[in-house]
Amino acid sequence: MSNLSGIENRPEFIKGLRITEHLTHINKRRRLINLYEGQYDWQHKFNAATKDHLACLLMAANQVGKSQTGCIIDAFHLTGEYPEDWEGHKFEQPPLIWLLGHSGEKTRDLLQQKLFGRLGPDGFSGGYIPGEMIVDHKTMQGTSGACREVRVKHTQGTSVCQFWSYSQGQHALMGDVVDWYHIDEEPKDQTIYPQVMTRTLNGDRAQGGRGILTLTPENGKTELVCGFMDDLKPGQYLQTATWSDAPHLNKETRESILAAYPSYQRAMRSRGIPLMGAGLIFEHSEESISCPRFKIPDYFFVINGMDFGWDHPQAHIQLAIDPDSARIYVTQAWKASKKQPFEAWESVKHWAKKIPTSWPHDGLQHEKGSAKQQREYYEEAGWEMLDDHCTWPDGGNGVEAGLMELNNLMGTDKFKVFDDLHEVLEEVREYHRKSMPSGLSQIVKIKDDLIDAIRGAYMMARFAEQIHIIDNAEPDEYVEDYRPNSAMGY
Repeated sequence: MSNLSGIENRPEFIKGLRITEHLTHINKRRRLINLYEGQYDWQHKFNAATKDHLACLLMAANQVGKSQTGCIIDAFHLTGEYPEDWEGHKFEQPPLIWLLGHSGEKTRDLLQQKLFGRLGPDGFSGGYIPGEMIVDHKTMQGTSGACREVRVKHTQGTSVCQFWSYSQGQHALMGDVVDWYHIDEEPKDQTIYPQVMTRTLNGDRAQGGRGILTLTPENGKTELVCGFMDDLKPGQYLQTATWSDAPHLNKETRESILAAYPSYQRAMRSRGIPLMGAGLIFEHSEESISCPRFKIPDYFFVINGMDFGWDHPQAHIQLAIDPDSARIYVTQAWKASKKQPFEAWESVKHWAKKIPTSWPHDGLQHEKGSAKQQREYYEEAGWEMLDDHCTWPDGGNGVEAGLMELNNLMGTDKFKVFDDLHEVLEEVREYHRKSMPSGLSQIVKIKDDLIDAIRGAYMMARFAEQIHIIDNAEPDEYVEDYRPNSAMGY
């Protein structure tokens, strides 16, 4: 301001300068909102899961934006300036947040710089959080430019962000009460995660803290990974993301990089699947079984499938069968927990009405305090329930036979999933077996609801109906009746 004495209309110049500074400040604050609004649907879904779950794991491929996903959530918690459409957990007071990584260098480069920018002689340059919102900081000994702690202006006071490295060991993590944590990449020391969870017991004003893990499972099926994949407990949530979920990754670049990886690492690097060997049930790439959505011709055969559920989700799908190629398409899917039949019907009736629907044998169970079978409630809601529960033509209902046939269909290009059905593709890539103490293996019954509905509909494909018959319209041309009446045999 001292050099403005010679400027004509000095008050107006100063006013303009202040307006410019104010707009610059607004733009810096707006950056985080822009990042949030530009996220993919799967990133918003992960954030929403933090509202009802204490531990949310994003197990994702390399370079899909998993650390960014976590840091955007961290930033809103640190400032308290949540967007109007925020669906995740909210803190009503300034939280104490722990961000953890492999080393001081990793926490600096992957977490600290995203949130606050680079640390220079004049302070932070600003990242997701503008530099002027940073109250003060403490440096981390032994790592240039790294911080041990950063305090941030919060709508209700001052929040605290502390950085920890796994190399410090679990003993360094004892003592504090933590409101929120973000573990970025998996620690090889399997005592770190339980210790962090212990710190949250009295967090968030004694309601219990919570947090997220964002990692690519490079260590394979560790205790931590198996805890989410094989034995998901109340309060836990698992979500995966692959290269296919990140359109910002160039397809040609993806293919060349994937080819450079050892073959045994490719599923882990590109799909976020831990090294499980023969544990995977469907070992086909997502690209090979997915296809863009298209309008189903009226000579195709269609059938719905459902899997009942309450605490675990009920699931509803639709299969379309091309009578020319005998290819099966998964064209629709929906699942949700704690929904009454009439609530589910409102969500799926636009594609499920008038379509024959397969259902599992537990639909024969009677509801407590009622003479009605579970299937009857769905029939009353609107579904065209088949007369009998799903079986093979010979009357059996073997699970392994169905999975084997679906796997064979995938391998012969006879099974496709519309590529916007992300939850179906997620279940397909996670579906696996675990080894038992007896030496045998068993299917892990987690995130299998849509798969079960698909398997049931496939078993009952002999009852599928052509669309033109359902719609009472004439087909464009005659097509020979095609309804599988036995195992497909592909």
